Amino acid sequence: MKNTLLKMTACFILLWAGMPAFAAPARIDITVSIPPQAYFVERIGGNLVSTHIMIPKGANPATYEPTPRQLIELSNSQMYMKVGTPTFFFEKKYLQAFLDRNPRMTVIDASAGVTLRTGDPHIWTSPARVKAAAVNIAGALAKHDPSHKIAYEKNLQDFLAEIDRLDQGIRKSLAGKEGWSFMIYHPSWGYFADEYNLVQIPIEEKGKPGNAAHIRKMIDLARKKGISDILVQRGFDDKNARTIAAELKGRVVEVDPLERDWPRGLNTFTAALAGVLRK
Repeated sequence: MKNTLLKMTACFILLWAGMPAFAAPARIDITVSIPPQAYFVERIGGNLVSTHIMIPKGANPATYEPTPRQLIELSNSQMYMKVGTPTFFFEKKYLQAFLDRNPRMTVIDASAGVTLRTGDPHIWTSPARVKAAAVNIAGALAKHDPSHKIAYEKNLQDFLAEIDRLDQGIRKSLAGKEGWSFMIYHPSWGYFADEYNLVQIPIEEKGKPGNAAHIRKMIDLARKKGISDILVQRGFDDKNARTIAAELKGRVVEVDPLERDWPRGLNTFTAALAGVLRK
């Protein structure tokens, strides 16, 4: 009996050793244009997705160029999530080249089904539009990977509830400031301003810094509205913003619409507004 048990144990060990190790399901490789999109994809895809970001935190989307390593990662991506607005310069310049490099890659359009502001690509600063983007992501993932459709749908509902809580918190913080104004160098918060009934005053003139006369006009307008602090976007030239702030004896306040932790980015911006908004 003892010998029989020993033989059976030995056979079991040999069989177990020869069995293939349990493999976790392969993640879906998804490339996105900007950091906040990675947050959206990961909230819905969970541990079923792996994200790669083309434009890193702190970079200027208007001037950033992809690195060779990013192009290699792109070749392995199964999906690409684009901002999708006609004026998002990075995608306008590179997206077709990305698709030529990886023609089998599925494209998710974050802008599908949303109303766009003329000339403004920054849809991700609007919670309402991010909800629409989240639905687009969940639908694309379920179609690509129907075996996990229920998981994607559950994660979508959880994320939509998170967005609602974020929206409620922002509205509470901005209560009583409807119609108030803020001045910013690069107009990256227009969708946010529209959603919360604020007035964004951009220093840039049609995407350009503006001449001396334009800068003087901005200074006069700021004085008229009682504005002294000027917002700037991380990664952008802030020379003119500092000139205006110095003239107004105010501060330059840096804000980041490309924060990967999207709720934290919107909450941080809302807190910054508390000190700069004027009637």
